[in-house]
Amino acid sequence: MATPVQLGFSIPVEDGDDDPSPYLGHESPYWSNWDGGKVGGQPSYLNPRDVPNPIRCLECDNHDEASNSNSTMRLACQLYCPADDVGNENAYHRSIYVFVCGCPQSKTSEPTSQGEASQTESACGGVRVLRCQLPKRNEFYPYDGKESESESESSGVWEKHRTAFWEGNERCQEAFCESELVVEEEPCEEDDEHEHDDNDTDKNDNISFNLNGKSDADLEQADFNEIVRGANAKTAALNNDDETTIDFLTRIELAKDQVLRYSRWPEVTNVDDDENVQNGPLWISSTRVPTHTDIPTCIHCGSERKFEFQLMPQMIHYLLGNENKDADDKHEGHNDIDWGTVAVYTCTSSCDGPKSDANLSNTLGSYVEEFAWRQPPL
Repeated sequence: MATPVQLGFSIPVEDGDDDPSPYLGHESPYWSNWDGGKVGGQPSYLNPRDVPNPIRCLECDNHDEASNSNSTMRLACQLYCPADDVGNENAYHRSIYVFVCGCPQSKTSEPTSQGEASQTESACGGVRVLRCQLPKRNEFYPYDGKESESESESSGVWEKHRTAFWEGNERCQEAFCESELVVEEEPCEEDDEHEHDDNDTDKNDNISFNLNGKSDADLEQADFNEIVRGANAKTAALNNDDETTIDFLTRIELAKDQVLRYSRWPEVTNVDDDENVQNGPLWISSTRVPTHTDIPTCIHCGSERKFEFQLMPQMIHYLLGNENKDADDKHEGHNDIDWGTVAVYTCTSSCDGPKSDANLSNTLGSYVEEFAWRQPPL
């Protein structure tokens, strides 16, 4: 059976609310409230105590040894994606964080693996990915995921570390626009043909997008074209002989406003397994596509890494919001983010990383680095 594809959609956060929503990321100590994740904003760390230092762009640091504040990356998105079915009880709670940088080097660099020497596993076009996990019974969150008197101590520990994090100004860097990440199963072509006509009012129509005064239709017809390829994206696609590009544009027609595609570790047993191949990474072109040998194994346990999810070019629209029009010079590099897609590969054992607390990274804390492959835009 094919691994189903889940699509992520960006839902704007209400303006004027300075406090993080209790339903965004892990801003509630009760995990029954956690769902999906979020796009942009400050990271909401699963382990609120052993948090990483501000994430540095390795492309910037390699280019400028002196480095500066511009090499600090911003959160693109975070996902709550438990993996308690892989045989590791410590992965009952599991979150993945994707950080990006818009530096010029990120658009020309080749993916490299640096995991042999350190926890810093990959430098791939100004993208870094961190994973964190916890067992169901832990010191931060109530066991049953709900508020109760017997679990008040664990929520108190969570609140202590959460407050310390938000009071640490050195950790709260510039952030992209924040929105909620809502997940739904990808519609099939039959659904699109029979259920999504002009008069349809199914559940997908309840997702309301209205950024910068633009309606859903405006986003689909104008912004989407510009994000994917430019103003003439559809015309160019008709004249494009790259079947991969045509397949990409055809597939996302089912839900043009998707910002993320999730299909953890789809099994492909042979080249004729078309259904699972289609549920793997959806590449925007046939160039700069990784081979099996390009994806490094986990440096901690040696397990194979496989595709788990990808960022779509539509996400950039929601990350930048008004910034792409109003950015000042000092933030220009951050706002110049660009990708065709970013595919994230994770350890298929969802291992715990360093074997003991003594081996925790000085820069990443309890967070383990995974691998990302950035494919440039068309």
